[in-house]
Amino acid sequence: MTGDQEYSFFCDRMAGSLCKYLRFMGYDCRSANDLPPGNPREDTDILKIAGEEKRIILTQDAELARRGEGNAIRLVSSDLAAQIRQLVQAGLIHPEIRLTRCSRCNALLQEGTAPEKPNTPIPEDIPLVYCPVCNRQYWEGTHTKNMRDNLLQMVNKK
Repeated sequence: MTGDQEYSFFCDRMAGSLCKYLRFMGYDCRSANDLPPGNPREDTDILKIAGEEKRIILTQDAELARRGEGNAIRLVSSDLAAQIRQLVQAGLIHPEIRLTRCSRCNALLQEGTAPEKPNTPIPEDIPLVYCPVCNRQYWEGTHTKNMRDNLLQMVNKK
């Protein structure tokens, strides 16, 4: 990253897992998977949205990366760990799980319990955050610890 600048991203359909991890790391990341499927002009729409919202496009598609000019990164691997390492090495992300964005819809999380209780049992005496858009509940538990450990292994993998 350059100074304190934090980048926003737009992942194409081939980078869905990367999008989810970027959201867990706290990055504002739109996903082409949230667009209506079957649109033959989807790449053009991605370019337009990314340009309007000043997002960096992340894609394995060489043509989309070329069309994105300086605002697109061609991911050189389909492997999630390699993609994360590529973004770290480019100085675009800091690999840290922050739990500040919803992994499902990208909304900023809020402290507390979701108004609509999820089906999952919520632990007591643990700080909770939730998504005000889709009511998904998050907390620091074994899943979060495992994600942190997994991210550390991905970044340090040679």
